[in-house]
Amino acid sequence: MALKFRRVKKAFGFDKTKTEKYVVVPDRATPVGFEYLCKEIALVSGVNEGMVRATMFGLVTSMKTYLEQGHTVQVEGLGSFIPTFNAKSSLVEDDANADSIRRMKLRFVPSMELREMMNKMRMDFNDKDSTNDAGSSSGDDDDDRPVIE
Repeated sequence: MALKFRRVKKAFGFDKTKTEKYVVVPDRATPVGFEYLCKEIALVSGVNEGMVRATMFGLVTSMKTYLEQGHTVQVEGLGSFIPTFNAKSSLVEDDANADSIRRMKLRFVPSMELREMMNKMRMDFNDKDSTNDAGSSSGDDDDDRPVIE
């Protein structure tokens, strides 16, 4: 299997001239739903689907517990989940406090195994859904794709 990509024409926000330029973007596949993922895990692992669902629920519940305590959670073969945030800076020491936190985030660092797989992934150009020199496309990514269930 390969990751498909396409070419779009768009203006970048950091470019003050708003000149439209060509850039390649991933041609996102259909998202895989939880039900389908559990069925696939059951098929590959030989564990029944109910046990897979219970295990996945237990994994997420346990991860929430540790992340809320500020721990990094490492899942072997998958990667690390790291709680972090964005905060405003201040010239006054006392203004750098909990109120200066703008947004909580969860950072994901893939395992070496996943990084190696991504580095070896084959790429396929999708010329059908790409721009051409005669026309242009907005280049907006749509999130209303169907889910594999």
